[in-house]
Amino acid sequence: MKPNALIVNELLKRKIKHANHEDLIINEVHKILNNDLFHKKKVLSHLQLYNRSFELMNEDDADILAIFSLSDIKEICIAYRLRFIDSQNYKKEIPYEAILKIKDLNTKHRKDLKGFKILAPIENFRTDGKDEELLLFAQTDHGNYYLIHKWGSGLSKHRKFFNWPMRRFETLVFTVVLVSAILAVTLPTRLIWLPEGADYWGMYRVGAFFHILIFNMGITTYLTFAFSNNLSVSSWNSSNDFR
Repeated sequence: MKPNALIVNELLKRKIKHANHEDLIINEVHKILNNDLFHKKKVLSHLQLYNRSFELMNEDDADILAIFSLSDIKEICIAYRLRFIDSQNYKKEIPYEAILKIKDLNTKHRKDLKGFKILAPIENFRTDGKDEELLLFAQTDHGNYYLIHKWGSGLSKHRKFFNWPMRRFETLVFTVVLVSAILAVTLPTRLIWLPEGADYWGMYRVGAFFHILIFNMGITTYLTFAFSNNLSVSSWNSSNDFR
């Protein structure tokens, strides 16, 4: 079954969104300058160090639609709560199709590519985790990343929504305050104010809001530290969980 390409499509959207005419011109100038240097190194490698190769992939000979900037990858990781870390942290077997693609790239670019990265949910890096959408990347000579292969069953479209609170500190605080406000407004009056006949709206409901807010903040802090649920903005490229 063909894997869901949700993350790939999101990366392409950001790539198109952030691209502009000026960037394209600058990139072309960069490539021309780097291309001249590359050819000089290539000639020397043939003459003196034929068996020695460069580890970074040559971006000029690659499919531009498969090349993504680190900033776009970071945005995707934060939005969908994913990890972008070294492939050595993936404990399961890499698909044979991905290995064949790497061999083809090595032959095409005359390089021994190393330093691969995998973009996937943290659960996929555990031996008992389900393989959802995983993307395998290789770094290019321009500091971007080339998408080599994707596999897995695909991510849920709702993952972005459910992981929104854990993106940043601001989104977490906003979520806690919002939930506390909703609870304070929807709680029956008899549960927060004993005298009968009290109005639905009153200062006692404001007091209930602050009590609920303090309680929710405490629970959130405990769950965050107890289960090492770091915010996505600080953990998107961290492999500390696997050491």
